Order: sequence, then C-alpha cells, then structure tokens
Amino acid sequence: LVLQDGKVGFIDFGIVGKISPKTWQAVEGIAEGLAIQDYEKIAIAMVRLGATSEEVNIPGFADDLKRVAERIEKLDVEVMVAQRGDEFEAAVRTDDEEVTRILLDLVAVGQEYGVKFPRDFGLLLKQVLYFDRYTKLLAPDMDPLQDERVRSGIRRMSEQVDGPVIDV
Repeated sequence: LVLQDGKVGFIDFGIVGKISPKTWQAVEGIAEGLAIQDYEKIAIAMVRLGATSEEVNIPGFADDLKRVAERIEKLDVEVMVAQRGDEFEAAVRTDDEEVTRILLDLVAVGQEYGVKFPRDFGLLLKQVLYFDRYTKLLAPDMDPLQDERVRSGIRRMSEQVDGPVIDV
C-alpha cells in the first residue's frame, strides 16, 4: 500500500506455500468473475478447479455461490488504531469463526455439486477473504479486481507458468 506520506506499507498475511498452475488459472477465472459479479463464470472456473465425476448444474451452482458471496460482503470488520508518540498503529480484526463458517459453507456448496477443492485453493481463499476485508476497510473506494494492473498481473503470471507450482 502506498501511504499518504509516500511511504510503502506492507500487510503480512502469513501465507507461505505453493499454488499449482491449475489452481492459479482457476483463481484467474474466479477473479474475473468476481470483478463483474458473473457467478456463472465463477462456477465454471471452480468446476475446472475441482475434481468432479459428474455433470455440474452450473446455474444452480452459480446461484449458491452468489449466496455465499453475499455473506462475505456482510462480514463485519473492526479496526483498532493506537498512537505511540508520533506514530500510529492499526490492527484489523474480524470474526475468525464467521470466516471459517463461510469457508465451510463454500465447501458444502461445492460438495453439493460434486466439486472437491484442492487444499491449496482453500488456503488461498482464506487469505483472499482477509485481504478483501482489509481493502474495504483501508481503501473503501478501491476495487482491486477492477484494477487493470492487478488483472494484467494475474494474466501474466498464468501465462508464465512453466513448472509444476507457483511459489507464494
């Protein structure tokens, strides 16, 4: 984040791991779908991501994904700011139990449609939920999924995948 005084601020989400190219490409489709609120596009990307042995009802899956997305939008976030001398510290707190319930609901929706999500997707999704909350709180007018720099960066990373994993 670029702060008002020109300094660069970093948010550490504590995620360390590897994301497979298949997961990364699905994330690209999901991000594009989220940017335009096209839940059918999101459902298609998730079906490509998850191993499924049956035909998936894409419109039904999309409707259920929209319901989960609406819960994410309602997720409550609390900011605590403390001043130490001339410096300020900010901490963002959210209901971790509600985040977990939303993630479990998403998994249940996927299972209902025969989609099994890979482990790396779940880890990545949880971090995305936190990032979304921080963005809405710290930069409410910013929509990272609408930012062409972010979207082109995601596309470039997807195109450059030449090995079995992407380090994050």
